[in-house]
Amino acid sequence: MAKKVRRPNLPDETLERARRELQRAGQLPEQPQPVAQAQAPRAAEAVARPVTRTRGPADLRSEYAYVLADLKSMATVAAAFMVVLVILSFFL
Repeated sequence: MAKKVRRPNLPDETLERARRELQRAGQLPEQPQPVAQAQAPRAAEAVARPVTRTRGPADLRSEYAYVLADLKSMATVAAAFMVVLVILSFFL
């Protein structure tokens, strides 16, 4: 079986333009590193300093307010269906 190659599904022109923009911004090194050498330091950094960023309840409430509104509307519809089923159970 052939080895999978990880390449983005983008045209080469788009990739080159993105690389040039990142180099101008100083986010990309001048010479690309080989894959094995580039991933090893990142893995060591991830183990050395774990990400412990947590969000408070206020942040989550403001970010996911639409979910609460959807849950309320679904509960209203479910309650209405239950009332209709109870009423129908008396007549049928």
